[in-house]
Amino acid sequence: MKGKGFLRFGLGLGVAAVLAVFAGNPGAVFAEETVPVCFEVQPDTPVVESGSGRRVIVRALVRSDGSVKSRRAPLAVALVLDKSGSMASDRKMENAKIGAMEVLRMLLPSDAVTVVAYDDEARVLFPGREVGRGAEDTRLSRSIRRLQPGGSTALYDGVLTGAEELRSFVEEGFLPRILLLSDGIANVGPSSAEELARLGRKLAREEMTITTIGLGLDYNEDLMTALAAASGGNAYFARHAEMLPDIFARDMQDAVTVTARKVRLRLRCADGVRPLGILGREGTRDAVSMETVIDNLYATGEKYALFELELPRGEAGTVLDAATVELEYVDATTGASRRMTLPVKVTFTKDAKEVAANLDRNILAQAELAKNAEVREEAIRLVDEGRAGDAADLLKKRKGVLSALLPSVGAAAPMMEKEAGFFEELAENLLSMGSLSSYERKHVMNEAYVQKNQQAPLNLSDDVSGDVSPDLH
Repeated sequence: MKGKGFLRFGLGLGVAAVLAVFAGNPGAVFAEETVPVCFEVQPDTPVVESGSGRRVIVRALVRSDGSVKSRRAPLAVALVLDKSGSMASDRKMENAKIGAMEVLRMLLPSDAVTVVAYDDEARVLFPGREVGRGAEDTRLSRSIRRLQPGGSTALYDGVLTGAEELRSFVEEGFLPRILLLSDGIANVGPSSAEELARLGRKLAREEMTITTIGLGLDYNEDLMTALAAASGGNAYFARHAEMLPDIFARDMQDAVTVTARKVRLRLRCADGVRPLGILGREGTRDAVSMETVIDNLYATGEKYALFELELPRGEAGTVLDAATVELEYVDATTGASRRMTLPVKVTFTKDAKEVAANLDRNILAQAELAKNAEVREEAIRLVDEGRAGDAADLLKKRKGVLSALLPSVGAAAPMMEKEAGFFEELAENLLSMGSLSSYERKHVMNEAYVQKNQQAPLNLSDDVSGDVSPDLH
């Protein structure tokens, strides 16, 4: 227990302790002496003012418990690489090869890998098998080094072919991951965002995660983002080819530290409490509950969902059991299904100073970042409809909100100030140009995706570090 309204679970509790805490929860399944996930539930205002209903934001946070590090489930990775004619420019193909070789170096000999390349059609350059000697395996490394650009872009077929190479490994207990690289518009086979999203959902049901890497300024960001989102994967925007080795390495840092899969959070309200929505994430809502899927949890970071509730009137001095939050996930190492449930409690008071003193500024800042992601997406939608002026007004309004919040968000103030400046600059560009450049649209969409999914940031080399900073002029 840490402060009012804050509950957590994890940190290597033994089975006996787990059963003591969760007695009466027959859905819980625990197969090891330690639980690999820490689960925390806290409202942004655990103490609320009495006499009137008010809104609260409940953060349900999951992160890896660092005590489980000794082993992991084997990975099966499909490198699905664009080799269309446009990959011949700007050293794209050369840097893609370097990135692919970096993946091989990060895998264990007992992991599995396949290499697929696509242009007019998809071809298996290296059939799926255990990594073994990896980059030192002449046949494997040669399949990558001999890649030559040419042809069109059968992206859909490339993903399907990579998935087919992984299916036998899924049946053997490997964790499958597709790394898809594209620098152009899919122009052979199914090519709409809706069709690729359906493919992503289908493969997600087969346990497959798809990471998408969009290279340059000519790929379809709507398609690539939809594919990643539907499968619970990461999405990257590589403005320049020199970023590729770092991006491949960054994604593999996640892949080799998968802690939990199929992560799902469900909040159920008590009588009199009304569910309002989920900030920054897709989900479902009915009259008494809300649910969202986080998919994969990695040891390299934490993930959370933000549920907004409306509380009933309360009497000073009383405590309200406002809701319960249930976490479900699959242990990535053992395959065991697990379930945890924690309560959401709030205390009513007449003292406004007590309310302010208990405000969690970190949750407040996270909620605003989630709203920023939604603003980015809405701005893109408005521009696409030819309403650049409305998009600029939206961005300027959001800039004003963020500026007003700076005194309230504590250590997050510098980040909020930077976000406010970004929105202001983007609004001015829209008013000046009347549209978004290809770079601006890709950058804004990718930033929205990264914020919504709490994707780990890139650790770029010094020579390409400037590529992630918005250059809006």
